[in-house]
Amino acid sequence: MRITNRMLGQNVVNNINRNLEYMYRVQEQMSTGKRVNRPSDDPIVVARVLAFKTSIAANDQYKKNMEDAKGWIDASESALGMATDVLQRARELAVYGANGTMPEESMQALGEEVEQLLDEMVQVANTSYGGRYLFGGTVTTKVPFNKISDTNNLQYPVAYQGDTGSLNWEIAPGVVLPVNENGRKVFVEAVDDGSGGNLSLFKLLSDLSGALKSGDYGQVEASLGKFDQAIDHLLNIRAALGAKSNRMEMAMSRLNDTQIGLTTTMSKLEDVDLAETVMNYKNRENVYLASLATGAMVLQPSLIDYLR
Repeated sequence: MRITNRMLGQNVVNNINRNLEYMYRVQEQMSTGKRVNRPSDDPIVVARVLAFKTSIAANDQYKKNMEDAKGWIDASESALGMATDVLQRARELAVYGANGTMPEESMQALGEEVEQLLDEMVQVANTSYGGRYLFGGTVTTKVPFNKISDTNNLQYPVAYQGDTGSLNWEIAPGVVLPVNENGRKVFVEAVDDGSGGNLSLFKLLSDLSGALKSGDYGQVEASLGKFDQAIDHLLNIRAALGAKSNRMEMAMSRLNDTQIGLTTTMSKLEDVDLAETVMNYKNRENVYLASLATGAMVLQPSLIDYLR
């Protein structure tokens, strides 16, 4: 094969450009800190990195779901803690009023305080979290409890306007957790009335207030057992919420460990070893400079060189 000056010159230029491209790629790795910057750099590694990024993004969303779920659960448990305090105070007042020695003025005062406790219980039942009502079931944008004046209503003097639906948060692939307790279960169907029906917490407080004001010591004393039942009812619900909150904490801790593992593995795949990359860059730079020097020696002198 006959080698011409043109072929020799073109080959030298091609090799110089190739060495320059190699040096550019290493320089790009140094500036970005990534071993792969486009699919053509290493298709297999890029595919694995994308899979890791997808998993990390999905786990980030699950973590947000769990944080929101835990916040809802903790807010619900806190509200029920206040409701428990209201019932315990009402029971104390019932104990005072049941001894049969209280004067009428004192009984009236106790009844008035129970009425204030009733208003506080309504306020607790209408607790909101992030602009959404905790105890309305799936009806989170409407006040779940309103005071009414229908004395024939079992829930008198408060009516429930929510539903019994569940708010479900997806906390892992295929794992859905209900985070709410609906107001009907918590506040309305709270106490056995002794005849196969249910007595709401509001009706319980309202009856106690009426009994205290009327001086009905027997009815006041009979309410003590119902208050014990109501307090136990709330404590059971709070225990269930506490168990869910603990589960969220463990799930978030496990997810954080998973995220660290995924991020570490992905970093090993795509991140460069800076010291090694600098060394490679210097090698590529030396090769490029050497190719320039070699090209200057290989190319034959031109007519201009003879005219000097």
